Amino acid sequence: MANEQAFTDAINAGYTFKGETLKIGRAMLEANVIAGAEIYLPLKTMNRHGLIAGATGTGKTKTLQMISEGLSDASVPVLLLDIKGDLSGIAMPGTSNPKVEERSQLLGLNYQPVQLPVELLSLSSQKGVRLRATVSEFGPVLLSKILGLNDTQGGVLAMIFKYCDDNKLPLLDLKDFIKVLQYAAEEGKDELEKSYGRISTTTTGTILIKVIELQQQGADLFFGEKSFEVEDLMRINQDGRGMSNVLRVTDLSYFQLLCFSFWQNCMLLVRKKAI
Repeated sequence: MANEQAFTDAINAGYTFKGETLKIGRAMLEANVIAGAEIYLPLKTMNRHGLIAGATGTGKTKTLQMISEGLSDASVPVLLLDIKGDLSGIAMPGTSNPKVEERSQLLGLNYQPVQLPVELLSLSSQKGVRLRATVSEFGPVLLSKILGLNDTQGGVLAMIFKYCDDNKLPLLDLKDFIKVLQYAAEEGKDELEKSYGRISTTTTGTILIKVIELQQQGADLFFGEKSFEVEDLMRINQDGRGMSNVLRVTDLSYFQLLCFSFWQNCMLLVRKKAI
């Protein structure tokens, strides 16, 4: 009993925070859940990096779902990348059963199945709100990484983007970009070299081949209009709950680099808004 009380005191001392918090469970001592040893997450730290690790079946997905629900209740919008397809379960209310009720009692929770305000997003032909971005918005740096260009090729790519910006030529999709590449390699070559420097026909040809390869991987589904706005991920519903945006990427293993490179930058913008 003395050990249990010391353990509870240590947990309570370590999980005392100022400001709003989210309860995620209770601590365990010698495989027993200890009443009073509450574990909280301070909401002000939720825009920092974190790691949830564990073996299969230990509750990583449920923990993420619970955190998402808690943030939504606190009027904080959430963005989730659903790789396996299980996180999207928060779009439907759960069902109670004896095991869930027993678990709730151990954690001191009153379990009530609820349905979160969820927007299912997609970068592919899956069901959901299609997220797209123009080639201009994607930018030369990320596009160079996706295409696997070397420094020389990346420099030519940046030069072409600069030419389009200076001449107010929006690059909406890959078809637009291919047209500009062809122009730079043929009738527009002298014009570009006069203002921006020498362009090798071999280099533009290599870039063109890589863009066509990207098209073969389904990139046309991603590039184009209407492009999404980061602010769309920051919505609050009529009940004051934050929207949980679930981006489904279960069928995009061949396209992961494109999706995650772009969305990493998007999430940085979201995090900055949350600070």
